[in-house]
Amino acid sequence: MTSTADHIDSAFDLSYLDFPKCPKTEIKTIGILGGGTAGYLTALALKKLHPGIKTSVIESSKIPVIGVGESTTTEIVPFLHRTLGIDPQTFFHEVQPTLKLGIRFDWGCPKDENGDYHFNFNFFAGHQQESYYYEDSINNANWASVLMDAKKIPVVREKDGSLTSLLPSIPFSYHIDNKNLIRFLNKTVKQRGIEILDAEVVKVNLDDKEFVSSLETDDGQKLSFDLYIDCSGFRSKILGQALKTEFIPFNSTLINNRALTFDTPNNNVIAPYTACTTMNNGWCWTIPMRGENHHGYVHSTLYCDEATALAEARAKFGHFENYKMVEFRSGRHAQAWNKNVFAIGNAYAFVEPLESTAIQTAVHSIMTMCKLMPNNHSDYASIAGINQEIAATWDTFRWFLGIHYKYNKQLDTPYWKWCNENTNIGDAQMVVDLFNQRPPLSASNFGTNSPYTALEALVFNSYSYDTLLYGQKVLSKPPVKPAMSKEEYLSRTYSYQELTKKALTLHELFEGDHLFEDELLEQLFDDPDTWIVETEA
Repeated sequence: MTSTADHIDSAFDLSYLDFPKCPKTEIKTIGILGGGTAGYLTALALKKLHPGIKTSVIESSKIPVIGVGESTTTEIVPFLHRTLGIDPQTFFHEVQPTLKLGIRFDWGCPKDENGDYHFNFNFFAGHQQESYYYEDSINNANWASVLMDAKKIPVVREKDGSLTSLLPSIPFSYHIDNKNLIRFLNKTVKQRGIEILDAEVVKVNLDDKEFVSSLETDDGQKLSFDLYIDCSGFRSKILGQALKTEFIPFNSTLINNRALTFDTPNNNVIAPYTACTTMNNGWCWTIPMRGENHHGYVHSTLYCDEATALAEARAKFGHFENYKMVEFRSGRHAQAWNKNVFAIGNAYAFVEPLESTAIQTAVHSIMTMCKLMPNNHSDYASIAGINQEIAATWDTFRWFLGIHYKYNKQLDTPYWKWCNENTNIGDAQMVVDLFNQRPPLSASNFGTNSPYTALEALVFNSYSYDTLLYGQKVLSKPPVKPAMSKEEYLSRTYSYQELTKKALTLHELFEGDHLFEDELLEQLFDDPDTWIVETEA
């Protein structure tokens, strides 16, 4: 006899949610033009999420890979280790990443009498309204921010010497040496049985409907696939050159077009954040690796020549001999998917290195493609959905980055005067206006029902806008008094400081090999209740 409990179980059955995340498709073969980070991650995702498709990577050992993004956002961690199933221990052994809690912005307001003004942008929510009201700063808004200022991480040493890791609860991302990452991904692609063809594509052939019919290589091959994925970087060899897909420049918002990259020693001081330092004609990133810091002075040729950039960088960071100049343009193509071509990474679009979006946007495009994979090239609804989702994401990044330039008044140089007066922030003006009317934006989770829907996640959400606008002191009227008393607020900051005193530095973490010897990695990735599991795409 069926009981009431049985009927209740049937009434609340959720098995209807057990549908595949990635639909089946008639597309059987995919050729990815270009290796590098975007190409390899795309190949690995297709192998995992669409195993029925035969995927090949075509890359030339004659063409160097330009890696401008070594700092990442939190999406990369669940994507690598959950979605792609990459073993964390192998990854840490071979890639040697460092941990990133966020970005330290030397940005926004003129420096004080101690030569400092900065604010911390991290991946952990906190009491920004209280911190801003009681201290005119957001740098004590949460424990992650206090850790950043102390150059420590959320691993605490107890009195008996044992370690307690809070990494499962504090979102982080990676700083990665691009050479190590590409070497590792290349090896992983081969291990998983994905074909890599070492050849240079010299011609893209189109049929009478202007679909790509084949790729001709320098060794005489003609390679044909159902779908061509363009990961050829800024060359955009298929989407841009062959199909002549319209390019929409972002230069009314983002005028920088090159970066002077160089390294300096860090003397075992490994900061758990990317530093973004305001410079006379742009800004400079500092990405801490285990043995050195990687830098890039991002600037515009409208205001700064190579000699000027070099002199300013050496004056700021100490003398260095070796450097490289990386050229880029900001903007996107009108379509990511055009005919039988889909472009990922720089082949489709690029904003600039600020906010570490390069790998994040590649991951977003990869997952959008895999989840909305068209049934065939006549599946116009899916293709339109892919194009709309990806275009909206890139446009949102554009406006979000524009806020950094519009309101950074730390320096009064011609470059920054132009940025303050002329930067087009487009749709983000609505966000600034709403912030000034009823801060904080995160109180109402602004973003969920707006053009920013796709980004209401761990980064570039309503809390991110709050961080940027509070941090640059954009609020046009006195802050609203919070419900939390000053005594309660200070008691929280006291706890942050006490915990921080017991926390390890990244140098201590790596020197003691605690990730492996104390099984901190195993704890982190085996725990089903971590932020990593909760945020998997």
